[in-house]
Amino acid sequence: MRESPNIPEPMRKTTILTRLITGLTGLTLFACLSFGSDFRETPLTQLAQNEDASPESSPVENDFLFDYLMQEVKLHYTEGRLLALEADTDAVQYEFEYMLASMAAIEELDSLGPDQRGYFTSMARLVQGDFLPYLDQERKNMLANLTFREQMMQQEASQAAQDGEDEFVVLDDRDGHIPLVLNNRVRSIIKFLQTKRHAEFQTWMNRYAKYAAVIRPILKENGVPEELVYLALIESGLNVNARSWAQAVGPWQFISSTGKNYGLDRTWWVDERRDMVKSTEAGARYLKDLYKEFDNLYLAMAAYNSGEGRVWRAIRLEGHRDYWRLRTLPKETRSYVPTVIAAAIIIRNPEQYGFTLPAKEMMEWEEVAVSRSIDLDRLAQAAGISYTTLSTLNSELRQGVTPPDMTYKLKVPFGYSGKVAAVINNIPTSNKEASQIHRVRTGESLWLIARKYNVTVTNLVRANNLRNSNQLKVGQKIIIPAPGSAPSGRSLSTQTTQQLPVSTYNKKVYVVKRGDTLGHIAERYRTRASSIRRWNGLSYGDNIYPGQRLTIYQKKSDG
Repeated sequence: MRESPNIPEPMRKTTILTRLITGLTGLTLFACLSFGSDFRETPLTQLAQNEDASPESSPVENDFLFDYLMQEVKLHYTEGRLLALEADTDAVQYEFEYMLASMAAIEELDSLGPDQRGYFTSMARLVQGDFLPYLDQERKNMLANLTFREQMMQQEASQAAQDGEDEFVVLDDRDGHIPLVLNNRVRSIIKFLQTKRHAEFQTWMNRYAKYAAVIRPILKENGVPEELVYLALIESGLNVNARSWAQAVGPWQFISSTGKNYGLDRTWWVDERRDMVKSTEAGARYLKDLYKEFDNLYLAMAAYNSGEGRVWRAIRLEGHRDYWRLRTLPKETRSYVPTVIAAAIIIRNPEQYGFTLPAKEMMEWEEVAVSRSIDLDRLAQAAGISYTTLSTLNSELRQGVTPPDMTYKLKVPFGYSGKVAAVINNIPTSNKEASQIHRVRTGESLWLIARKYNVTVTNLVRANNLRNSNQLKVGQKIIIPAPGSAPSGRSLSTQTTQQLPVSTYNKKVYVVKRGDTLGHIAERYRTRASSIRRWNGLSYGDNIYPGQRLTIYQKKSDG
């Protein structure tokens, strides 16, 4: 077992009272998360989204799948807290992995309402804060999923923005461009990027050199300033795979509903929010609409961050339209525009600020029409193309294959279309599109069907367009998507067993008797029911039956 983190000795001596207090604390935390703003601190970004939401926003109670997955998070969270008190680091990390798997599945859900996004974001931050000290480096890296915009929310410049007397130096005020000014807020953020985020910002400048020649012409063609490329830089670091806790995806960080409004499709096979060209076109149209609405680029960018309604309310409340004097905007939004300006200033003269801007690349590609489902890795190998290059050019493909039942325009490196056309007919159709049909039997639930076929409940619901568990009827045909087609992430429907070292634990096999429950067995062996489930690959809610053989571990000191 790994060395446990430094925990004060009294915390290692877990008592019944400690368990009770911890359990009540967990229940209090979940009550705070579940029952509204009277009990929890709502994130600033979520405040804007909540206030802008229409009455039709989908509430948590109407989405059974969200509830199901969030319940899994809660169960593993509570168990992990108890295990942390016992300094059982291996077991804590096990619970953490299942929390992360459930949260990854939640991130894949469509059309989460503002309340659900806020609830999920709060829970994610709670998990991150409570479990980080107990994780090894690999698992700590799993938590490093904050977008740059979210990191900026946590940085000191956001808190130290100057609101008093401020000197404005105008660096660029040309028509058709973002006005670049230097003031206290911009200076503090430039300093922050130079010192505490230097390596990270340099990485994003490298990506800027790669994608600028693609993005800037699209912005110009849509009649918006080319400097808005720096807005995408701050949103995501120009990472096509960027995903925030708030469900925003891609270089322009669209949530599903806004992306759909601007023509970005999201299906089992593609997520156009991750396509650099399509998402930039959508981002340009959205920003153009915001500029028409506010007739001011600073206010348009602020609305991109916090929503139009939030900006209009600040304007009405304060009686002016000067972005720099709008005190009632969220702190994130008040730092957002200065951060975009800071990025623009640095990239104009990177050496002055200690950065290096590589020579701009020209991303060139050709398109090949593909009318069936083909694995990108097989195509790359057959055509002599780097798989990384091919997948980057087609970053919108979620399953690593071209979609079936449609003609898909596959991007290939410039000069390779002939070679791809010559080999593509010899590549077999991907088995990821294969599916099965299951007829619902008496007593079956979505969870049981998902477990039987080794697929996730999320994928089962999405493949069948289900909205609530009451839709299942005996004899109903359910499409079972191929297990290989599941999005990246650990399957929630297949539990793995955990084995403990024999040097520390005695391994026993218990044969279940009539009338036994996991709770009774756990009490007999001085352990927990959740541990028995973990050791035997049982999911929460699984039944045990007479004659079943269960593996039980006992610490050797316990006999």
